[in-house]
Amino acid sequence: MKTLTKTSILFPLLIASFSVYAQSESSLDKEVEVIKAYQPNVLDAQKITSNPSINDTVNYSPEFDYRIFSKDIEVEKTINHLPMVKLGTPPRVKANKGYAKAGFGNALSPYAEVLINTSPSRNVDFGLQLFHYSSRPTIILNNGIKVKTPFNNNMAKIFAKNQFRKAVLDWDINYRHDGLTYFGFPGTDSLLYRQHEQKSSILNSKQAFNNASANFALRNTQNRTNFDYNVGLGYNYFWNASGQAAHTAKYKGLFTTKYRKFHMKYDTRFAYYQQSNIQHYYDSTKNTRQFFEISIAPYAHYTKGNIELKAGLNLQSLINADSTLKFHISPKIDFAYHPIREMLSLFAGIEGGYQPNNYSSVVNQNPYINYMLDVEPSEQLIAFYGGLRGKMSRRISYLFDVNYGINKNEVFYYLSETRTATDTTVNNLYNIDYDDINILRFGGNLRYSSQNVMVELKGNYYIHDAKTLTTLSHTPKFDASLFAKVNITQKISTTLNANVIGPRQALYKIYEPTGEKHETYNMATNIDISLGGEYQFNNKLMFFINASNLINRKQEIWYGYNSPRLVILLGARYTF
Repeated sequence: MKTLTKTSILFPLLIASFSVYAQSESSLDKEVEVIKAYQPNVLDAQKITSNPSINDTVNYSPEFDYRIFSKDIEVEKTINHLPMVKLGTPPRVKANKGYAKAGFGNALSPYAEVLINTSPSRNVDFGLQLFHYSSRPTIILNNGIKVKTPFNNNMAKIFAKNQFRKAVLDWDINYRHDGLTYFGFPGTDSLLYRQHEQKSSILNSKQAFNNASANFALRNTQNRTNFDYNVGLGYNYFWNASGQAAHTAKYKGLFTTKYRKFHMKYDTRFAYYQQSNIQHYYDSTKNTRQFFEISIAPYAHYTKGNIELKAGLNLQSLINADSTLKFHISPKIDFAYHPIREMLSLFAGIEGGYQPNNYSSVVNQNPYINYMLDVEPSEQLIAFYGGLRGKMSRRISYLFDVNYGINKNEVFYYLSETRTATDTTVNNLYNIDYDDINILRFGGNLRYSSQNVMVELKGNYYIHDAKTLTTLSHTPKFDASLFAKVNITQKISTTLNANVIGPRQALYKIYEPTGEKHETYNMATNIDISLGGEYQFNNKLMFFINASNLINRKQEIWYGYNSPRLVILLGARYTF
């Protein structure tokens, strides 16, 4: 038992992104939930849902998860780590060296993925991953016109872990290329669409996003010392087909010292951002912006019996190249009380901080944003959260929480139209509104896990209180998701993904010679159901089928941009 406990504490959390934490725990009976190292999401408005998975026991086994689901604005700080359900110690099996996976679907949709690992050694694990998915679906716009909307997603990645005597170095080099078209059109006027199609340089024009990055993380593995560290360095270069470019260099370090019953922790960050060929958000004469982010969050971590407390401050500053300074300070408090170990935990906390937005980060949320925009930073002045989590039984775990955040400069997206006496021009690229907003969120999470069945249900309900805007464009009042995986037999398994985004309103601005006019359009509730199945032919060969948008209905993630209807993908995976 002592050996097992020590192993669970020393097991390293693999995180392939730049920011990597490894918080030390002082309680030997605390469970750790391991988060997958890499789960990229392709662009939200047009994709198929597929859940490739591999049962190999290699150290690196990234999985791709395609979901027609988008949380339109990040409005909550969800604490979503549920207690792990203990299912016994898995049997030791020989590690595989990788796999090759390929498939094809309707709408001319080829899919291919290759993962290669070197044989795990004592000191070095090394791997390579390649990925491609593309499609040419036909979309029916709100005006009834059918348009082709080709897109592609590509990724190449090298990753490694180097084990030293007292430390572990994780690093990766990654390149992504995502291509799409600006096919969306607001409204139902087909004649206006045809007129705009003839004169527009944007409608149906191609866009490509390129992202190259390198990330390094070094962490201490000697938990008996009085000093622990976890330091990361990263560089990211983003560029697109329309000429915008962004450089980002980051440092992040978490240092821990022990003093009696306290763990003193120092969370430090430094980042440099530079972007070009954009319209500066507060000086329209400039097309380049550079700024720095500096942050330090010292706090103390105290544990005694059933009580756990983290308390400190978050100090953060954004400095523009022209010396414009933004400064944030907020308490950083997290309190947990465990009246019934593993069965019930009560928690509460306070936090806050800046979100240094830029074009490259916003593209991940809305790929149809105006590529000339420079996006102001958002700020969560302060947020209060609390809730309870635990287990109802050995197989059922739960979490219920509530969060109230006071936010400044939250981002909202809208389309626009310009009318003159002789002409009407429609813009199918999204622009941005800002507003200060208070958000109250109620969330819940239930999970059932057994050897052959795993079901997880999540949901959130939001109450918004904006300062000036009457229409919070693309903001739902609720969202929910259901994931289920069932091993029907030893060879056959199935997965279900169901995602719901509640009804929303889309803001549409019309500029006329007499002034500006606002219109709102109601967007229906999005219900996306995806189903997948796998058949393990032998220990090397597996066949799969995945169907997305199973109910074959229109899904409008962004107003004017509909997603594909039913898409079916068939394929196979060979493990070597």
